[in-house]
Order: sequence, then C-alpha cells, then structure tokens
Amino acid sequence: PSPPPPAPAAALPASFAAVVVPTSGYVIADVHLSATSLWGYATSLASILVFLTAPVLGAISDLASSKRLCLGIACAIGSLASIMLLFCGPGDVIPVLTLYVLAQIAFIGGNIFYDALLPRIAPPTQLDRVSGLGFALGYIGGGLQFALALALITLHSAFGLDESQAARLGMAPVPLENPVEPFFL
Repeated sequence: PSPPPPAPAAALPASFAAVVVPTSGYVIADVHLSATSLWGYATSLASILVFLTAPVLGAISDLASSKRLCLGIACAIGSLASIMLLFCGPGDVIPVLTLYVLAQIAFIGGNIFYDALLPRIAPPTQLDRVSGLGFALGYIGGGLQFALALALITLHSAFGLDESQAARLGMAPVPLENPVEPFFL
C-alpha cells in the first residue's frame, strides 16, 4: 500500500472553512457556495484528474528508467504547492483550492512511482513486510505530526498566535517531508 498523507494536511479543510472562506460563502456564477461544498468540488476535481492521469503516470512508471526521479518530481510539485498554501489567507479561496488540487494530484501521482519502486528495494519474499513497515511508520510519523499540529491550533493563544497563524504553522511540516522521501528509497 501507499503511504498515508501527512496528517497535518487534515487541518487544511478546517482552516479553509474557518479562515479562508467568508462566513457568507463564496459566490461563483451568482451561486453562494459553502466552504464544505467548495472543498467537496475541489476533491472531486482532483479525483477526476487523477483518474485521467493515473494510466499515463503508470505507463511512465513502467517505462521510466529512473522511477526515483519521477517520484522526486512529484514530491517537489506537491511540496511547492503545500509551501504556497502557507502564504494564503482569508479570502484566497481560488488559490487555496488550486494549490490543494495540485498537491493532491502530485501526492497520488507520486504514490504511483513510490509503489513502482518497492520491487527494486525489497526481495519478493520481503515485499509485504517492507510495504507494511513503511505504511506503519508513515502512520506513526503522521500521527505525531497531527498531534503536534492539533496541540498548536488548540493552544494557539498560549504561543501568542491567532488561530490562522497556528493552523498554517501546524501544516508547515507537510512540505518538508515530501522532498526528502525519494532519498530514503
């Protein structure tokens, strides 16, 4: 299985609803849309784009001599999109949704290359063990990141931060882990 997404990314939908989208919603073509609706549409768009690009990325993965380079490119794109999210604030609805969709596509696309590397780093008899260990360690690391982000957001005033600053700071580790992943494979 592919590694889990970085856990602090789970704070993004809540931050999007609480900070980015106005309480009255966002208007597109004279239709007021809530933060939840916008997030759902963006997630659906990302899923459709992944559905359309996955066969091409899979073929590239099968034919590429440097799967690690392809994974590195996907990680760099996802990391850059995640870093750019840190600079978004109230009212930046379209930039946040665009960066989110790009990061989702890069993450899932990167998983295609990640999965293709597994047979190169483990003998056939150890594939399940190595895959399971990577998955478990990913969840442990993500869980720790999420706990720290949640504590930071919950106790934001104790650190002299407002909730928006705490949410962005809590998500800061997400782009830091993606660029180094290809070097551990």
